[in-house]
Amino acid sequence: MERRNSKEWINSLKIAIINNDLHKIEEYSKREIPSFESIEEAKEALKLVNQATNILETQQYKISQQLRALKQNKQYTQSYKNNSTFNFQA
Repeated sequence: MERRNSKEWINSLKIAIINNDLHKIEEYSKREIPSFESIEEAKEALKLVNQATNILETQQYKISQQLRALKQNKQYTQSYKNNSTFNFQA
């Protein structure tokens, strides 16, 4: 893992958040957080981490909703196939 100074870390995380880049946000969630030069930098970083967390949680919720809808569609399709009254055999 490359070592960056705190300003670079903050700016890079900002860019990932602005671009809604889930892969970069995830990458930053796994990195070591640098030491900050001031309290203001630490507060800014905390806000960014909270924003990133919200983005990831929102995406997780959307994916779980999509998965639930897919499962329901699959169940419907299977029940339709099993209960079909049509017989198209030649």
